[in-house]
Amino acid sequence: MHANDSDLEPSSVIDVHDFGEAMFSAITSRHSVSPKALQAPGPSDEQLQRLIEVAACAPDHGLLRPWRFILFPEDKRPVLADLFEEALLERHSQATEEDRLRAREKAARAPLLLGVVVHIDKEDEKVAFEDQIASAGAALQNVLLQVHAFGFGARATSGRAVRTNAFRKALNLHEDEVFLCFLAIGTATRKAKTKERPDPKSLLTSWP
Repeated sequence: MHANDSDLEPSSVIDVHDFGEAMFSAITSRHSVSPKALQAPGPSDEQLQRLIEVAACAPDHGLLRPWRFILFPEDKRPVLADLFEEALLERHSQATEEDRLRAREKAARAPLLLGVVVHIDKEDEKVAFEDQIASAGAALQNVLLQVHAFGFGARATSGRAVRTNAFRKALNLHEDEVFLCFLAIGTATRKAKTKERPDPKSLLTSWP
């Protein structure tokens, strides 16, 4: 025997309007938090798995799986610090000791650090490479929103270091892969500054 709506407790029936308002509030209140302002605790192992689960819900034309995540465990951060320093020296062989220390510090920020890699198949005749990049962006946004829903802060960061040969070699990136960004996640130590959003009217036009 299956229960119908009249058999359900009021609290178990999803109010579409309330759900929509809650979703709108969550999305519009999301903001980036500097990795320097992120501390422990970070997401648990279970929450990390849920982050990847929501990433997998991103649109994926042709089921190409054009992106993946890399976890940088805390006990491997000293190795990552070496890599940041190596990447700096590849770009600036005469970097000062202060510059090298600043580069190494990037590896220690945030209790949870992920990397986002995009796999671009330019030979696919059905799925344009722009669609593949868009899928990676959607996966990243899903994760950012779920992080916000968990009550943590986060920021996606890139930079010139990830474009170096040192990084590509250390991360074993294939020729058709691009390291899109790092994703730093943790507990915010200070309230983020409110950033002005663009006027929605400026982002919508009618055709023709």
